[in-house]
Amino acid sequence: MSVSPSQFDPDVRFDDLVALTQPRSVMIVGASTTPGTLGHTTVVNVLEHSDFDGEVHLVNPKGGELFGKPLHASVAAVPVQGIDVALLLVPAESAVATLRACAEKGVRYVIVFTGGFAELGVAGRTVEAEMLAVAQGSGMRLYGPNCAGMTMLAPRLGLTFSTEFRNDGRTGRLSRIGLVTQGGGLGRSLMQGNERGVCFSRWFSTGNELDLDSADFINWLAQDPGTDLICAVMEGIRSGPRFIAAAAAARRAGKPLIALKIGRSDFGKKAAQSHTASLAGEDAVNDAVFSQYGVIRVEDLDELLDVASLMSRVGVRSLRNICVYSSSGGAGVLSADKVGEAGLAMAVLADGTVAEMARHAPAYAALSNPVDLTTKALVDPDLARRCLAPLFADPGVDAVLYPITSNYSASTEGLVRNMLAVAQGGAKAFVPVWMSSRRGPAHDLLIEEGFAPFYSLRNAMLALKRVSGYAEQGRDDAQDAPPAGLPVAAPAIQFPCNEAQAKALLGQYGVRSPRESQAATADAAAAAARAIGFPVALKLVADGVLHKSEIGGVQLGLRDETEVRGAFERILSNAARHKVPSAAIHGVLVSEMVVDGVEMLVGLHRDEVFGPVLTVGAGGVWVEVEADVARCHLPASRAQIERALDRARIAKRLASHRGLPARDRQALVDAVRRIAALFSALGDGVQSLEVNPLVVLDEGRGVVALDAVIE
Repeated sequence: MSVSPSQFDPDVRFDDLVALTQPRSVMIVGASTTPGTLGHTTVVNVLEHSDFDGEVHLVNPKGGELFGKPLHASVAAVPVQGIDVALLLVPAESAVATLRACAEKGVRYVIVFTGGFAELGVAGRTVEAEMLAVAQGSGMRLYGPNCAGMTMLAPRLGLTFSTEFRNDGRTGRLSRIGLVTQGGGLGRSLMQGNERGVCFSRWFSTGNELDLDSADFINWLAQDPGTDLICAVMEGIRSGPRFIAAAAAARRAGKPLIALKIGRSDFGKKAAQSHTASLAGEDAVNDAVFSQYGVIRVEDLDELLDVASLMSRVGVRSLRNICVYSSSGGAGVLSADKVGEAGLAMAVLADGTVAEMARHAPAYAALSNPVDLTTKALVDPDLARRCLAPLFADPGVDAVLYPITSNYSASTEGLVRNMLAVAQGGAKAFVPVWMSSRRGPAHDLLIEEGFAPFYSLRNAMLALKRVSGYAEQGRDDAQDAPPAGLPVAAPAIQFPCNEAQAKALLGQYGVRSPRESQAATADAAAAAARAIGFPVALKLVADGVLHKSEIGGVQLGLRDETEVRGAFERILSNAARHKVPSAAIHGVLVSEMVVDGVEMLVGLHRDEVFGPVLTVGAGGVWVEVEADVARCHLPASRAQIERALDRARIAKRLASHRGLPARDRQALVDAVRRIAALFSALGDGVQSLEVNPLVVLDEGRGVVALDAVIE
């Protein structure tokens, strides 16, 4: 086996997985002669339902024979060395000893089907640590534990205990779609999507991901010539950098990655911990990372199947201009509603298109969009062919949506057959929606001909929107040069760090603060205010006090020296009342009042999965109430920061509106990049840095940091 660094991140390395995915020898430990047991089914899958002509070695302490092959009493008794893959169907308490025996046998990969490890708690995690130590000490790689194994359908290879492997890929058209799931149950549900025309050609069920994880298999699928599209269902992301590197590899290879990340809610996170002992992660961060690195995020299994089916059929292209074609006026109107709700557009048909349809359609048919041929289309199936052809030739149409409201058996089948005759040779996406609860020959015909139907208009619109969004997303993988004028040496910092110290660091990185001065007495504060000019603000300077306004540590709009002296005394009195240690208090900051601008929040923190993450959005005292922020993984290009900013509603307030001047958006983005550079320079010892508010002034006047906190 060989291990190569990721082109995206040289610190991330991926195994080529050749001996796992194309083994020449397989050992099944726990093979059984009893039909119906996992050990027996696994043997049957390899010997009878796989196209595997390599060596197969069976191990069972009882000895004997199975399908003409000897059952060796132990791993050590197998008469060969250097086996590619071992499948372990042994009790959890035997796992470590069995792995040691596999290591001595020179096994390259071990798939551990057995559960009962980290998902059960501390004792299970201890056993997993021993398992990993055995593997790392020998160079052997572990797949699982607590997993459903590996399924390959082109060519067939079932390294799995599933009784359903024999049925995988036997119906429908096999698609060039790879699937990675942590859990086996959801993966099996998706594999049975072949009944609705979505047939995955590879499936990796990764379980607890003790060693090999989802990123390894996403990266492998990105290199696999037999895969055009990748789907993943993840309960947790073990390593953020590895996932990002794998997602980048898929994007670089031109293979869309569709992900269903479960464990979003607090309830879901707890379930994910108990199921696969994985870290669900902060979902808002997951969302930002997926968006930034071109991962198509879906919400449930139906949506994953629909998006995968559509994208595998039509490829990557924008499908925003929709023509609705129907024999039901109500279905046409309902479809138009759903098109609008999804943010898509009803295509404007060319005059020539309408004229050509008018040559064949009844006089009472509606030939604008939506096109309604009425029930005439049911009694004259050929009408569909004659009227559909000009729609597929119309340059203003990206996709033709056909809601099939009812199943009229032979009539519907004839109608669908004529429509497919046009759709199969057309350059437009054809999107059939089967709305009836009754299946039939027409439904099955769509699947047989490779046009897996959607089962609701809502799902169809979601899929069209996801595919279009992915096609329209810009590529900006290259990183920009850092902002000019940054310090060469890393800044010095001491903790606890108060606001004045934090602002001094920001100043070193080119982010200015208001005119201000630190004062230790009321008289010094009054003198500073006089020098700055009224009105002013006073703020407590105290180590460890992060939210000064909550303890009465901020006084605003002070108009003369008397008010400044009174404010100084109130601030210190409030600090004492809230038991701020006197040794932590360093007086107050006297600051000019900056009131004309848009208050923004710029925050950075170290996510436990993905590392440095930027948060930008609406700031000020209402930040928690507004909750109007967007996130971006670091490092990020200027274009990526701009896109993150645009996801926050407050971004619209930066543009000119009804005579109000535009705000200095470019200075804001430059300041964000400088603050991010400071955070990076401060190193891993700093968990978070927040500037709130960062006031964005009128265009050309820059930004001002009114407060800053470093933890």
